[in-house]
Amino acid sequence: MSTVSFVSGRLVNRRWVATQSSSPASPQPPSCDANIAAKVLQSGARMLLMALTVCLYSTALMADTELSAKPRPTAPSASTIQPQAMAQIQWLMEEKQRRSADLKKIDTRLLFALAEQQPALAAHRPPFASALSEAALARNRQGQILLDVTAQHSADYLHFIQSLEARIVNTHKRYDAFRIWLAPDAVQRLAEHRNTRWIKPADPFLLSGTNVSEGDIAHATNLTRANFNVDGSGVMSCAMSDSVDALAALQASGDLPPGVTVLPGQDGGAGTSEGTALMEIIFDLAPGTDLGFATGVGGQAQMAQNILDLAQAGCDVIVDDVLYLTEPVFQDGIIAQAVDTVFDQGVLYFSAAGNSGNLAAGTAGVLEDLYTPAPLPPPLAGNGQSAHDFGGGNVFNTITADGPALFTLQWSEPFGQAASDYDFILLDSTMTTVLAASTNVQDGDDDPLEAIDTSTRDDTGNVLLILQFAGVPQIFNMNTHRGRLDVASNGQIFGHPAAASASAVAAINVNQSGGQPFDLDNDFTLEPFSSDGPRLIFFNPDGSPIIPLRGENGVTLSPDYIKTEMRGTFPASIREMPDFAAVDGISTATPGFETFFGTSASAPHTAGIAALLLEVQIQVQPMNDPILASELIDVLRSNALQRGEMPVAVNSGIMMGGGEHDLGIFTDGFESGDASAWTNGNF
Repeated sequence: MSTVSFVSGRLVNRRWVATQSSSPASPQPPSCDANIAAKVLQSGARMLLMALTVCLYSTALMADTELSAKPRPTAPSASTIQPQAMAQIQWLMEEKQRRSADLKKIDTRLLFALAEQQPALAAHRPPFASALSEAALARNRQGQILLDVTAQHSADYLHFIQSLEARIVNTHKRYDAFRIWLAPDAVQRLAEHRNTRWIKPADPFLLSGTNVSEGDIAHATNLTRANFNVDGSGVMSCAMSDSVDALAALQASGDLPPGVTVLPGQDGGAGTSEGTALMEIIFDLAPGTDLGFATGVGGQAQMAQNILDLAQAGCDVIVDDVLYLTEPVFQDGIIAQAVDTVFDQGVLYFSAAGNSGNLAAGTAGVLEDLYTPAPLPPPLAGNGQSAHDFGGGNVFNTITADGPALFTLQWSEPFGQAASDYDFILLDSTMTTVLAASTNVQDGDDDPLEAIDTSTRDDTGNVLLILQFAGVPQIFNMNTHRGRLDVASNGQIFGHPAAASASAVAAINVNQSGGQPFDLDNDFTLEPFSSDGPRLIFFNPDGSPIIPLRGENGVTLSPDYIKTEMRGTFPASIREMPDFAAVDGISTATPGFETFFGTSASAPHTAGIAALLLEVQIQVQPMNDPILASELIDVLRSNALQRGEMPVAVNSGIMMGGGEHDLGIFTDGFESGDASAWTNGNF
């Protein structure tokens, strides 16, 4: 793959300012005194692994991660939105105001689909564009639809759901979450119950895949095993994906070991068996590790619970490639909180960064910006509503490539506390017809989220609008989830891959290693589909602010200002990512993943490398107290490679298990106090 050339830039006073980018000179390796290293080792196990950084050549470079955006296009003015479309938008705004308290609890996609079939909801049936009612609702043979319900748990409420003849898929009291199959004509009755807070179609998710792994050589883990007699023994490495359908066949062929632990009832059922592909990669790199699995499918609450349960089952390393498209962007949701919980218990957590593109490669499908109001033409002019100005007075953003599932809009208010009311509108390319809309009500106790279902059509060439129905300007995140936008920015990674304790893993094609371990002579670039960061986090899980969104004059600060001027003051709010890169384009025996691309393939390589490091930790742990997960991550960071023009900021670089890095590590005999056992090896 050729090196990607690019021009960086940033928004200054809403104008594009281009800056030339050049690669900094490569740093020189620090000197390593083996005598000093040996003395450090005498202090015990904790200092042993921290000493790995003393004799390590690290080329991790902090890339410029200021919020960037493509140049603003020259496009027609807002007046080119045709009168017919403006009249349809007006109907949407009026319909929103007609909703009763119960109907306000129902997601727009679901409400419009129900209104199409139920006479009692005729007043909420769009009189135009039947596509508004074509949400891709999952249905079973009984005609029930799959729903995610947020509600206060009680015995009375459970009895009420059962009286509606609902089939409960799962329920999690700690998250106020229910996933159920329910007849469409019973949804309104469910909304009427005082415990019900929100009803929406079941959360969609994306897997980050597109199969001994060639990554074993590229990451030099073969050298690690040979040089240090480690294979991951004593470590349990666990994967989360959709399912493990091919598990028995792969165990019979020897591609997976016989003793794989699958959490009861959490094998994922019928799926793609992507979970076995992940475990194959881990097993190739760390063939002595014990393997475990739990599905990430079943809703956000189920995935969060499975993370906790895998840790309880003994997993030392967890890797996943599942992302729910409605996970919070500016706040840690329940899955991210579960990741932080198990990390504090000593579990290393790796997550696929995602395959939704990046700004540097020209594949970005996200825009993170400050809402800038532009007046709407009649008949909406003068009623206090406005549209976002994408530049030059243009209130639309063209979709240059369609996404497979949802377009989402989130903004900088806490989940469950949103008071600024935004709406999300999709128009056809001529701006004559409203194709879809999300007009949920946010009035103080709601989620800052709107979602448009794009799974039933190709929206390439169509345009998106952001309307402010009420409230104040916020920083927003518009995401096409593997689509592309004409006006775009970086900051694609969100949700639990951006958790403070997660390591988000980007993808680099294995062919760039030339069949050899990556080394300092390689020039490499990330896959053009690999998602970029950084991630701004404004709120703690309880909704309390981490950083101020507004200056002393009450004006909302821009993302660019926050990222540049407030970086040192509030470092916890800016998460530089992806954290590591690893290879994809490798081979597995799992059917359908014979050649495995995507960050789904990259992430398990890091889990396999971590398993080898953990075996080292296990061998020295009796000498001292356990080593923190954060210290182990620091060791992995220190041994990462970053070389060439990597246009997407990778905080640490390519994770390596061995190769050309010289560092001291113990061998057999050190436990007896033989200081000569300190040798220079490759890890």
